[in-house]
Amino acid sequence: MSEQNRPGPKGFIAVDPYNKGSIVEIPLESNKSWLTLFYALPEDLVAKATAYLDFPRCPYEVLRTDKYDKLINDDMFLLLVWDCTAWAVWQYFEVPNLKTGEYQEIPSAASSYSGDFPIWRLSYLALPYIRLKLENHGFSFQSLFNMPQNMSIPYLSYDHFGNLIGNLTTIIVEEQNWQPIIDEAWRNRSPADFSDYKSRAKPNFMRSWDHGRTKVGKSLSLDALAEQAREASALFDVPDPLAEFESRVMDSVMIEEFKASLSEQDMQILKLKSLGFTFEEIASKVGFKTHSAVVKRFKKITDQYEEFVSKQYEKYLETF
Repeated sequence: MSEQNRPGPKGFIAVDPYNKGSIVEIPLESNKSWLTLFYALPEDLVAKATAYLDFPRCPYEVLRTDKYDKLINDDMFLLLVWDCTAWAVWQYFEVPNLKTGEYQEIPSAASSYSGDFPIWRLSYLALPYIRLKLENHGFSFQSLFNMPQNMSIPYLSYDHFGNLIGNLTTIIVEEQNWQPIIDEAWRNRSPADFSDYKSRAKPNFMRSWDHGRTKVGKSLSLDALAEQAREASALFDVPDPLAEFESRVMDSVMIEEFKASLSEQDMQILKLKSLGFTFEEIASKVGFKTHSAVVKRFKKITDQYEEFVSKQYEKYLETF
């Protein structure tokens, strides 16, 4: 039986206690079905679409009139909710370290990866599950309908939002058995999975990528591949030993310069992380209230490093 012909409700159901207990159905395909997730966004994320900073935090009138339907039905409303939530989901996916086998956060800034990267797509596929989890675990449309006329929903902090999405993402990955999919997507990355954002992520990947896979049945030496690339002005770098040596030397020098620019607290976070401590353990040792605050700080440090390396690399290229 198709979904269209399936009997029963095809959306979220709530009872309106202020309208004689009438039953209200919010269709899943409607923009309004994303309101609970919208109200979970921190203010700084809502500010990415400034029109929605003026959107009422009191859901009483929003749910019972069409006064705000124009804003809700605008595509910008969906983009705001979907993009911000998918970005948060991405932060909590874990991928295998191909050298150690241990799981870690996705390295480098999110902007280093293209929108076609399967793991990016998976972060958007998680959204309907998160919406359903909110409905079934407290932050539901029924809770919105139950709110008094003058009651407003306060903005969640980044920490609370991160904890919410992080916990739900962990549950969804386990329930849907997504980890094997994430593992395979990570192991089988290709150049198309990276964006053109100035980052070391793509060059580093390109240097280690097996370009020989496009030469099935033909074996070429490393020197021959490097020579062909130079002669043909190939789009992608091949793992030229000289380039690898340059990269390692440059990286070691830049890392030391970057460390010198960090605060003592940031250095302590990096050191503890390198020693294998979890974010929860780091939070207690460094003095953060929650592990999500450490995650946020660690992301900021890695983004700073990406920017620092890009600038240093540009200076290096300017010498030629």
